Amino acid sequence: MYPVLFRIGDVSVSSFSVMVLIAFLVAYILGESEFKRKGLNGNLVDLLLIACVVGGLGGAKILFLYQQVPITNFIADPVRYLASGFTSFGGFFGVLILVWLATQMKRISFLTVTDTMCPLIVIAYAVGRIGCLLVGDDYGIPSDLPWAMAFPEGSPPTTERVHPTQLYDTISMVILFAVLWSIRKKNFPTGWMTAVTFIVLGVQRFLAEFLRETTPSFIPGISQAQIMSVVLVVTGIVILWKAKNRAPGPVAAP
Repeated sequence: MYPVLFRIGDVSVSSFSVMVLIAFLVAYILGESEFKRKGLNGNLVDLLLIACVVGGLGGAKILFLYQQVPITNFIADPVRYLASGFTSFGGFFGVLILVWLATQMKRISFLTVTDTMCPLIVIAYAVGRIGCLLVGDDYGIPSDLPWAMAFPEGSPPTTERVHPTQLYDTISMVILFAVLWSIRKKNFPTGWMTAVTFIVLGVQRFLAEFLRETTPSFIPGISQAQIMSVVLVVTGIVILWKAKNRAPGPVAAP
C-alpha cells in the first residue's frame, strides 16, 4: 500500500489522486488521435475532457454522499466528506450525462461519440482502480486465496486478508479495453460499441459485487450497484437491438 506517494511541504499527495490524473491523461491522449481518425472536431476532445472531469468526479462524489453519508453528518462536517470518498458508478453516469449535454450543444450524434469514447472510459477506469488498490479503498470480503491482501492503512483499515477486488476490476477492464481497441476500426453500426461496453461493464460489476460489502438495496442480497448494473445491461441490450438494423451513421445529429 502507498496511500501517500509524496509530500510537498505540509501537503500530502495521495496515490489515488495521481492515478486519477493519469487516467484522465491516458484517455485524453488516446482520444485525440481517435477523434481525429474519425474526423471529429478537435475542439470536441477538450470539451469532452472537461465533461469527463466534472461529470466523473462530481457524479462519483454525489452518489457517494447519497449512499454513505447521512445528511446530518454532512451538515456537521461537510469538509470531511467532500475531501474524500467516491463511487465509480456515480462517476460513470455523471460522465454520460455531461457528455450527452456536450453532444447536444455541438449537435453531434451521442452514440457516435460514446462509441469512440468507450475504450477510453474503460482504460481510464482500469487505471483509476489501481489508485483504489494503492490507498486500500473498496476492497472485497475476507478471503484465504493466495493473492488475498490486507490493508492495514486502508479506508477503512483491515488486517484481515480480503479479495483485492480493485485488481479484479483492473484486469478485467484491461482485457475489455484490449478487445475494444483491437476492433474499433471495424464498420459496426452506430451504438454497437456503446451497447457491448454497457453490457460487459454491467455483467462484470454485478458479479464483482458478490465479493464486496457494499450498500444494500431494497432487494435482499442485492446491492444498489447490482441494480445499477442490471439497468446498464438492459440499456445496452436495447441499444444493441436498435443498432442491428442501423448502418454506421454520420457524425452530425439529424
